[in-house]
Amino acid sequence: MAEKKNAEVIGIGDLIRQTIEKGGNDPFVAEIKKRYDAGVPQPDEVAIDLVQNYLQDLQGSAIFDNFPFTVGQAEFLDKFVSESTDWSSLIIYIKIDPEIAVRRATSRKVCTSCGAIYAAIDEMVCEKCGGSLMVRTDDSQEVMRTRISHYLPKIKEVIDYYKQKDAKVIEIDGGKTVSQVTKEIDSKI
Repeated sequence: MAEKKNAEVIGIGDLIRQTIEKGGNDPFVAEIKKRYDAGVPQPDEVAIDLVQNYLQDLQGSAIFDNFPFTVGQAEFLDKFVSESTDWSSLIIYIKIDPEIAVRRATSRKVCTSCGAIYAAIDEMVCEKCGGSLMVRTDDSQEVMRTRISHYLPKIKEVIDYYKQKDAKVIEIDGGKTVSQVTKEIDSKI
């Protein structure tokens, strides 16, 4: 999707993991890591700060992954988009049954070199770059269930926020395969 739209993907989880990796002994980063490891969402000020810092160096378009996650983050994004002549917003809500999400997340592997994600495979080598594949530490059932319990009410608030503003919200069935989901998104945008 991002390649077709010539856009960078800004994943809030990726930004958090990068911050944790670079953080050293910073107490602020230790709190971010503590929340992340427990599956608890970051407060608005942390998420917004990470996205703002990323946007400062961005050249071109972006697709946000798991952002905005709260109404406060949505208000920040709306303000950013309204102040930019090159940006517009479209909300794609990939709705998935929580049990399917847990099963998929706990069986996926991520390349330590290029970040490619693989679903439920036995291989330990990335076919794209030859890097090592690993299971992320935050992809445990307990963490995923905690994350989902926090996410679902907030996602509903954000979707309601955008619907009240008459923004275009596209709902996609995330229980399908990746190629089916991609095809459905392409057909609706």
